[in-house]
Amino acid sequence: MPNDRLTGPSVLALVSDQSGPNLWRVLQPITALEKRGYPCGWDFKDNALIGELAPHFDGVLLPRFSWPPQHRRMAEQWFAALRRAGKFVVYDADDDIFTAAETHRRIELNWAEGKSFEQLEAERHERIWAMQQSDGVTVSTQRLATIVRSYTSKPVIVVPNAIDLRWFRGVVRATKRQVPGLTIGWAGGRRHDRDLLDMFEAWYRISKRYAEVTFVVQGWCPDIVREMLPPERLVVLPWMKLETYPAGLAQIDIGCCAVSSTPFNRAKSPIKAYEYAAAGAAVIASPTLYAGVIEHGKSGWIVESAAEWEDALAQLVESNSLRQMMVRRLGRIIEKRLSLDVNVWRWPAAWAEIAESASRKLVLV
Repeated sequence: MPNDRLTGPSVLALVSDQSGPNLWRVLQPITALEKRGYPCGWDFKDNALIGELAPHFDGVLLPRFSWPPQHRRMAEQWFAALRRAGKFVVYDADDDIFTAAETHRRIELNWAEGKSFEQLEAERHERIWAMQQSDGVTVSTQRLATIVRSYTSKPVIVVPNAIDLRWFRGVVRATKRQVPGLTIGWAGGRRHDRDLLDMFEAWYRISKRYAEVTFVVQGWCPDIVREMLPPERLVVLPWMKLETYPAGLAQIDIGCCAVSSTPFNRAKSPIKAYEYAAAGAAVIASPTLYAGVIEHGKSGWIVESAAEWEDALAQLVESNSLRQMMVRRLGRIIEKRLSLDVNVWRWPAAWAEIAESASRKLVLV
């Protein structure tokens, strides 16, 4: 679909922070649409001027939104006010934040922030409630859409994550390489060890075979990798601001995408492979999430066991030409199918479909 003549309802997105999910789902798509002249915008939900901004838009986008349980009455009044004003509401999610598995995951990963299981469950139910009050939902994957449809009869539309290649590559080009030599890397947040055990076992074996390789971790560094690798062979990069985080990935020549096949992981999207490729790294990945993006042996490697991880890593360590070939091939796939330039039209198309559905229901009422 052409991107130069985008039409549809005007939308204001309300975000709580400048996190990675909001970058992919709101900040970059909204910015790209604004540059094309599309009527939309975003702001922080706690901005005192939100009440003055909202009337200028046809609808409101709520990414990962919820209210504390004690604020339910206020939230009900807010939704009622939007309805009276003729506004439609779109809820957006790119992770499974609705099933009880998310509560258990937060407890297991020590992400509870001092809250009890009961408190986390109450918050989960508030997310479900907020989503159910909306006129429709946009999600990043088909599997997540299936989960959401079990909670609402409203339209659920898949708008896949898409990478802003121009911005990403611009940051990478402006980045000075800080880690010399050939590097193997992983970037991400806290997760279960089972996601990473086979990958890190392969890192250990590769460290014994190739003395020239340095290992890079950006973000959360699990204790297990510190125990497996000599400290002089491991570089840990800190969390970076959203506007500069591609600079960390620019330090990686071979990027690893490792996820186990759990219900939560299967509802996620393969954005890490997009980022590695945009940063110029060859990609090795688990079949979960990434088998649909990477063609094994051509645009990257799909592996499962520690032995398969080791074999793929060894081939890429030993062959610069193979690495560069895979970078080019995956890069072309992302440019043609997975970039924001190609997919930005999907956001207003989804908003228009949800707005139309909401309008039909008002007429019936």
